[in-house]
Amino acid sequence: MKNEDEVIAGVKSIAIWWFSQRRKKLVEQLNETMSINPFLMPFLCDYHDLDGLDELAELIVASHLMTGHNTGFGKLVDEKILPNVFGAKKLDKKFRESNQPFSESCFDEIDHIITRRNGKVELLSLKAGKWTIQLTMSVQLNGAFHEILTKHPRTVSDIVVGVFYGDRSSLTDKYDILRGINRGANHDVVDLTDRVFVYAGREFWAWLNDGQEQTQEWVMRGITAALDEEKINETSSKLLAQFKKGVVEKYHKDVVRNGELDWELLLKKING
Repeated sequence: MKNEDEVIAGVKSIAIWWFSQRRKKLVEQLNETMSINPFLMPFLCDYHDLDGLDELAELIVASHLMTGHNTGFGKLVDEKILPNVFGAKKLDKKFRESNQPFSESCFDEIDHIITRRNGKVELLSLKAGKWTIQLTMSVQLNGAFHEILTKHPRTVSDIVVGVFYGDRSSLTDKYDILRGINRGANHDVVDLTDRVFVYAGREFWAWLNDGQEQTQEWVMRGITAALDEEKINETSSKLLAQFKKGVVEKYHKDVVRNGELDWELLLKKING
Protein backbone atom coordinates (compact mmCIF):
# COMPACT_ATOMS: atom_id res chain seq x y z
CA MET A 1 0.00 0.00 0.00
CA LYS A 2 1.24 3.48 -0.88
CA ASN A 3 0.69 6.11 1.80
CA GLU A 4 -0.71 9.60 1.25
CA ASP A 5 2.64 11.36 0.90
CA GLU A 6 3.95 8.79 -1.59
CA VAL A 7 0.87 9.04 -3.81
CA ILE A 8 0.71 12.84 -3.77
CA ALA A 9 4.43 13.25 -4.47
CA GLY A 10 4.44 10.63 -7.22
CA VAL A 11 1.37 11.95 -8.99
CA LYS A 12 2.58 15.54 -8.64
CA SER A 13 5.90 14.79 -10.31
CA ILE A 14 4.26 12.94 -13.21
CA ALA A 15 1.54 15.57 -13.61
CA ILE A 16 4.11 18.37 -13.88
CA TRP A 17 5.78 16.45 -16.70
CA TRP A 18 2.42 15.86 -18.41
CA PHE A 19 1.40 19.52 -18.20
CA SER A 20 4.62 20.47 -19.97
CA GLN A 21 3.84 17.91 -22.68
CA ARG A 22 0.34 19.34 -23.17
CA ARG A 23 1.79 22.87 -23.47
CA LYS A 24 4.31 21.59 -26.01
CA LYS A 25 1.47 20.02 -27.96
CA LEU A 26 -0.41 23.31 -27.94
CA VAL A 27 2.61 25.16 -29.30
CA GLU A 28 2.99 22.59 -32.07
CA GLN A 29 -0.71 22.80 -32.94
CA LEU A 30 -0.50 26.55 -33.46
CA ASN A 31 0.93 25.83 -36.89
CA GLU A 32 -1.30 22.87 -37.76
CA THR A 33 -4.42 22.90 -39.89
CA MET A 34 -7.34 21.69 -37.82
CA SER A 35 -9.87 19.36 -39.36
CA ILE A 36 -13.15 21.31 -39.56
CA ASN A 37 -16.46 19.86 -40.71
CA PRO A 38 -18.03 22.74 -42.69
CA PHE A 39 -21.48 21.15 -42.71
CA LEU A 40 -21.57 21.13 -38.90
CA MET A 41 -20.57 24.77 -38.39
CA PRO A 42 -24.00 26.42 -39.02
CA PHE A 43 -25.58 24.09 -36.46
CA LEU A 44 -22.88 24.80 -33.87
CA CYS A 45 -23.34 28.54 -34.26
CA ASP A 46 -27.09 28.21 -33.79
CA TYR A 47 -26.99 25.57 -31.04
CA HIS A 48 -24.41 27.41 -28.93
CA ASP A 49 -25.78 30.88 -29.79
CA LEU A 50 -22.38 31.98 -31.09
CA ASP A 51 -21.78 35.50 -32.34
CA GLY A 52 -19.37 35.49 -35.26
CA LEU A 53 -16.11 33.83 -36.19
CA ASP A 54 -14.31 34.67 -32.93
CA GLU A 55 -16.73 32.70 -30.78
CA LEU A 56 -16.93 29.85 -33.30
CA ALA A 57 -13.12 29.62 -33.35
CA GLU A 58 -13.05 29.48 -29.55
CA LEU A 59 -15.48 26.55 -29.53
CA ILE A 60 -13.60 24.70 -32.28
CA VAL A 61 -10.25 25.15 -30.54
CA ALA A 62 -11.64 23.97 -27.19
CA SER A 63 -13.20 20.90 -28.77
CA HIS A 64 -10.05 20.11 -30.73
CA LEU A 65 -7.85 20.32 -27.65
CA MET A 66 -10.28 18.46 -25.38
CA THR A 67 -10.04 15.35 -27.51
CA GLY A 68 -6.27 15.35 -27.05
CA HIS A 69 -6.54 16.05 -23.33
CA ASN A 70 -8.86 13.08 -22.76
CA THR A 71 -6.71 10.69 -24.78
CA GLY A 72 -3.53 11.99 -23.20
CA PHE A 73 -4.82 11.66 -19.65
CA GLY A 74 -5.85 8.06 -20.26
CA LYS A 75 -2.31 7.28 -21.40
CA LEU A 76 -0.95 9.17 -18.40
CA VAL A 77 -2.83 6.93 -15.97
CA ASP A 78 -2.02 3.78 -17.94
CA GLU A 79 1.64 4.36 -18.75
CA LYS A 80 2.89 6.62 -15.95
CA ILE A 81 0.77 6.80 -12.80
CA LEU A 82 -0.10 3.11 -12.41
CA PRO A 83 3.46 1.79 -13.00
CA ASN A 84 5.47 4.58 -11.36
CA VAL A 85 3.27 5.45 -8.40
CA PHE A 86 1.48 2.18 -7.63
CA GLY A 87 4.01 -0.36 -8.90
CA ALA A 88 1.80 -1.96 -11.55
CA LYS A 89 3.69 -3.88 -14.23
CA LYS A 90 2.74 -2.56 -17.65
CA LEU A 91 2.27 -5.27 -20.27
CA ASP A 92 3.93 -3.33 -23.05
CA LYS A 93 5.22 -4.90 -26.25
CA LYS A 94 8.73 -5.47 -24.94
CA PHE A 95 7.52 -7.20 -21.77
CA ARG A 96 5.03 -9.40 -23.61
CA GLU A 97 7.57 -10.55 -26.20
CA SER A 98 10.00 -11.73 -23.54
CA ASN A 99 7.60 -13.16 -20.95
CA GLN A 100 5.44 -16.20 -21.53
CA PRO A 101 2.51 -16.70 -21.62
CA PHE A 102 1.76 -12.97 -22.03
CA SER A 103 2.60 -12.94 -25.73
CA GLU A 104 -0.56 -14.99 -26.40
CA SER A 105 -3.46 -13.12 -27.98
CA CYS A 106 -5.78 -13.77 -25.04
CA PHE A 107 -3.69 -11.25 -23.07
CA ASP A 108 -4.17 -8.47 -25.66
CA GLU A 109 -6.68 -6.61 -23.49
CA ILE A 110 -4.67 -6.97 -20.29
CA ASP A 111 -2.81 -3.77 -19.45
CA HIS A 112 -1.11 -4.46 -16.11
CA ILE A 113 -0.03 -7.12 -13.67
CA ILE A 114 -0.70 -6.27 -10.03
CA THR A 115 1.36 -8.33 -7.58
CA ARG A 116 0.21 -8.09 -3.97
CA ARG A 117 2.43 -8.36 -0.90
CA ASN A 118 1.07 -11.85 -0.17
CA GLY A 119 2.09 -13.01 -3.65
CA LYS A 120 -1.40 -12.86 -5.15
CA VAL A 121 -1.30 -11.88 -8.84
CA GLU A 122 -4.16 -9.98 -10.45
CA LEU A 123 -4.49 -8.86 -14.05
CA LEU A 124 -5.91 -5.45 -14.88
CA SER A 125 -7.73 -4.36 -18.01
CA LEU A 126 -7.94 -0.58 -17.73
CA LYS A 127 -10.85 1.42 -19.16
CA ALA A 128 -11.41 5.18 -19.14
CA GLY A 129 -15.19 5.36 -18.73
CA LYS A 130 -18.55 3.70 -19.10
CA TRP A 131 -18.67 4.03 -22.89
CA THR A 132 -15.21 2.57 -23.49
CA ILE A 133 -16.53 -0.87 -24.44
CA GLN A 134 -19.42 -1.85 -26.69
CA LEU A 135 -21.26 -5.17 -27.03
CA THR A 136 -18.85 -6.86 -29.43
CA MET A 137 -15.84 -6.01 -27.27
CA SER A 138 -17.56 -7.14 -24.06
CA VAL A 139 -18.24 -10.58 -25.58
CA GLN A 140 -14.65 -10.76 -26.87
CA LEU A 141 -13.30 -9.81 -23.45
CA ASN A 142 -15.35 -12.56 -21.83
CA GLY A 143 -13.86 -15.06 -24.26
CA ALA A 144 -10.31 -13.84 -23.70
CA PHE A 145 -10.68 -13.85 -19.92
CA HIS A 146 -12.14 -17.36 -20.02
CA GLU A 147 -9.17 -18.53 -22.10
CA ILE A 148 -6.68 -16.98 -19.67
CA LEU A 149 -8.33 -18.53 -16.63
CA THR A 150 -8.70 -21.93 -18.31
CA LYS A 151 -5.26 -22.22 -19.93
CA HIS A 152 -3.21 -20.45 -17.25
CA PRO A 153 -4.91 -21.07 -13.90
CA ARG A 154 -1.62 -20.75 -11.99
CA THR A 155 -0.59 -17.48 -13.67
CA VAL A 156 -3.31 -15.32 -12.18
CA SER A 157 -5.69 -15.23 -9.22
CA ASP A 158 -8.27 -12.78 -10.55
CA ILE A 159 -8.88 -10.47 -13.48
CA VAL A 160 -10.11 -6.93 -12.84
CA VAL A 161 -11.60 -4.48 -15.29
CA GLY A 162 -10.88 -1.06 -13.82
CA VAL A 163 -12.66 2.15 -14.78
CA PHE A 164 -10.74 5.11 -13.39
CA TYR A 165 -13.63 7.60 -13.33
CA GLY A 166 -17.35 7.20 -12.73
CA ASP A 167 -18.97 4.69 -10.38
CA ARG A 168 -20.42 1.22 -10.58
CA SER A 169 -24.04 2.40 -10.92
CA SER A 170 -23.20 4.46 -14.02
CA LEU A 171 -21.67 1.59 -15.98
CA THR A 172 -23.51 0.05 -18.92
CA ASP A 173 -24.56 -3.60 -19.02
CA LYS A 174 -21.52 -4.31 -21.18
CA TYR A 175 -19.50 -4.54 -17.98
CA ASP A 176 -21.86 -7.28 -16.77
CA ILE A 177 -21.64 -9.14 -20.08
CA LEU A 178 -17.83 -9.33 -19.96
CA ARG A 179 -18.22 -11.13 -16.62
CA GLY A 180 -20.69 -13.55 -18.20
CA ILE A 181 -23.90 -12.00 -16.89
CA ASN A 182 -26.74 -11.91 -19.41
CA ARG A 183 -29.46 -9.32 -18.90
CA GLY A 184 -32.24 -9.62 -21.46
CA ALA A 185 -30.62 -10.94 -24.66
CA ASN A 186 -28.77 -14.23 -24.37
CA HIS A 187 -25.19 -13.53 -25.40
CA ASP A 188 -22.61 -16.25 -25.96
CA VAL A 189 -20.65 -15.70 -22.77
CA VAL A 190 -19.31 -17.83 -19.91
CA ASP A 191 -20.07 -17.08 -16.25
CA LEU A 192 -16.79 -15.75 -14.81
CA THR A 193 -18.25 -13.83 -11.88
CA ASP A 194 -16.12 -15.69 -9.33
CA ARG A 195 -12.84 -14.69 -11.01
CA VAL A 196 -13.52 -11.49 -12.99
CA PHE A 197 -14.46 -8.27 -11.22
CA VAL A 198 -15.29 -4.70 -12.25
CA TYR A 199 -14.32 -1.70 -10.15
CA ALA A 200 -15.07 1.92 -11.01
CA GLY A 201 -14.13 5.31 -9.57
CA ARG A 202 -13.35 5.22 -5.85
CA GLU A 203 -13.63 1.42 -5.79
CA PHE A 204 -11.00 1.14 -8.52
CA TRP A 205 -8.45 3.42 -6.86
CA ALA A 206 -9.01 1.70 -3.51
CA TRP A 207 -8.56 -1.76 -5.07
CA LEU A 208 -5.38 -0.57 -6.79
CA ASN A 209 -3.91 0.61 -3.48
CA ASP A 210 -4.69 -2.42 -1.32
CA GLY A 211 -8.07 -1.15 -0.15
CA GLN A 212 -7.11 2.39 0.87
CA GLU A 213 -10.39 4.31 0.43
CA GLN A 214 -8.79 7.76 0.20
CA THR A 215 -6.52 6.93 -2.73
CA GLN A 216 -8.49 8.88 -5.32
CA GLU A 217 -8.36 12.00 -3.13
CA TRP A 218 -4.59 11.63 -2.88
CA VAL A 219 -4.33 11.37 -6.67
CA MET A 220 -6.38 14.53 -7.04
CA ARG A 221 -4.20 16.35 -4.50
CA GLY A 222 -1.14 15.38 -6.50
CA ILE A 223 -2.68 16.86 -9.65
CA THR A 224 -3.73 20.10 -7.97
CA ALA A 225 -0.34 20.43 -6.26
CA ALA A 226 1.30 20.17 -9.70
CA LEU A 227 -1.01 22.87 -11.03
CA ASP A 228 -0.16 25.16 -8.12
CA GLU A 229 3.54 24.75 -8.76
CA GLU A 230 3.42 25.06 -12.54
CA LYS A 231 0.88 27.90 -12.80
CA ILE A 232 -0.21 26.30 -16.06
CA ASN A 233 -3.23 28.58 -16.44
CA GLU A 234 -1.01 31.65 -16.88
CA THR A 235 1.10 30.06 -19.60
CA SER A 236 -1.68 28.25 -21.41
CA SER A 237 -4.00 31.26 -21.56
CA LYS A 238 -1.49 33.10 -23.75
CA LEU A 239 -0.98 30.08 -26.00
CA LEU A 240 -4.73 29.55 -26.33
CA ALA A 241 -5.19 33.19 -27.27
CA GLN A 242 -2.55 32.76 -29.99
CA PHE A 243 -4.18 29.57 -31.21
CA LYS A 244 -7.60 31.20 -31.46
CA LYS A 245 -6.16 34.27 -33.15
CA GLY A 246 -4.43 32.08 -35.72
CA VAL A 247 -7.68 30.27 -36.54
CA VAL A 248 -9.59 33.54 -36.93
CA GLU A 249 -6.92 35.03 -39.14
CA LYS A 250 -6.77 31.92 -41.27
CA TYR A 251 -10.48 31.99 -42.13
CA HIS A 252 -11.64 35.58 -41.71
CA LYS A 253 -10.68 36.94 -45.12
CA ASP A 254 -12.19 34.03 -47.03
CA VAL A 255 -15.39 33.23 -45.12
CA VAL A 256 -16.71 36.55 -43.76
CA ARG A 257 -18.85 38.63 -46.12
CA ASN A 258 -20.35 41.97 -45.03
CA GLY A 259 -19.43 41.21 -41.44
CA GLU A 260 -21.26 37.87 -41.41
CA LEU A 261 -20.09 34.28 -41.71
CA ASP A 262 -20.90 32.90 -45.15
CA TRP A 263 -21.32 29.13 -44.86
CA GLU A 264 -20.93 28.47 -48.57
CA LEU A 265 -17.65 30.37 -48.59
CA LEU A 266 -16.49 28.26 -45.64
CA LEU A 267 -17.58 25.13 -47.48
CA LYS A 268 -15.61 26.18 -50.56
CA LYS A 269 -12.49 27.01 -48.54
CA ILE A 270 -12.47 23.62 -46.82
CA ASN A 271 -13.89 21.33 -49.52
CA GLY A 272 -12.82 23.21 -52.65
